[in-house]
Amino acid sequence: MRLKRFLLSFAIILLTAAKMYAQETTSEIQGVVTDDKNQGLQGATVLATHLPTGTKYTTTTRTDGRYNLNNVRVGGPYEIRVSFVGFNEQKQTDISLALGTAYKADFTLTSSAAALSEVTVTTTRSDRVFSRSRTGSAEVITRQQLDRLPTINRSIQDFTRLTPTANTSGVGSSFGGRSNLTNNLTVNGASFNNTFGLSGTLGGQTNSQPISIDALEQIQVNIAPYDVTLGAFTGAGINSVTRSGTNDFKGSVYYYKKTPGLTGTKIGTTTLVRQEFDFNNRGVNIGGYFIKNKLFFFVSGEQERQSAPATSFVASRGGSTGNGISQARAEDLDALASFLKSK
Repeated sequence: MRLKRFLLSFAIILLTAAKMYAQETTSEIQGVVTDDKNQGLQGATVLATHLPTGTKYTTTTRTDGRYNLNNVRVGGPYEIRVSFVGFNEQKQTDISLALGTAYKADFTLTSSAAALSEVTVTTTRSDRVFSRSRTGSAEVITRQQLDRLPTINRSIQDFTRLTPTANTSGVGSSFGGRSNLTNNLTVNGASFNNTFGLSGTLGGQTNSQPISIDALEQIQVNIAPYDVTLGAFTGAGINSVTRSGTNDFKGSVYYYKKTPGLTGTKIGTTTLVRQEFDFNNRGVNIGGYFIKNKLFFFVSGEQERQSAPATSFVASRGGSTGNGISQARAEDLDALASFLKSK
């Protein structure tokens, strides 16, 4: 009996801890539905459709006309329709949802008995910087930005530097003056941190990236959030979600190569020593559906192969160079060696 109580208590503690440090992997749609007299409509049906996959989310409005659609997948485009008996249906299209941010969509329905020649609905995107749904300072990098912005190493750090408080001059990325070891990186809510701290970044010991940029849908960087569901970091919470398949089959193949012939050796009047190395990065991804509007798949694979010298320091003979030692210093070392041999 005591063993059962102990196991039950232990399970509750684990679940509580998991909930406390859970990271957002979805988005939310919220708003209010009113009539032409600006009165809230209770019982109106709200239907949001993710057009690439046909996924539908539905709910009804409360007594004051307000509604919430929680745990909605990020991205888009979305189409939101609102209907109510005795009123004309309204809709909003071309909506894109950001990770961990609520999108506000308000509707004003007109009576179907009224004779209207044209109805124009004008909406504005909710403020992504200041809104009641935000839980502190955060930067969201969308799939469109990942596709269009330049990247040097095809790493998450190339995009998290878009955060104003980011500092990427050293090893890894630090935020707000905190060490990069105090960050918390998650992928689909799962911890993706460097547990042993052997390097400032994941994959640092092998000089490779832990996850392909092509496999990510959105990246969110949280700085000092006040939501109790976000935690386990004192620097920044780097939250990311992976892509999914759609009702269309899509894929890509890429290959990157870097050799000494593609690298310069002169900086102003300084000529650097030519290093022999070879770098290859190749990958492929494909997404689609098994059952249309129901079951999807997405597969991404990436491989890095590189060879490089163990060190960039080169011995120097005579004179003085940036990578070697001066002639005078070399003579001192020779004199010291002769003295030690004589003893």
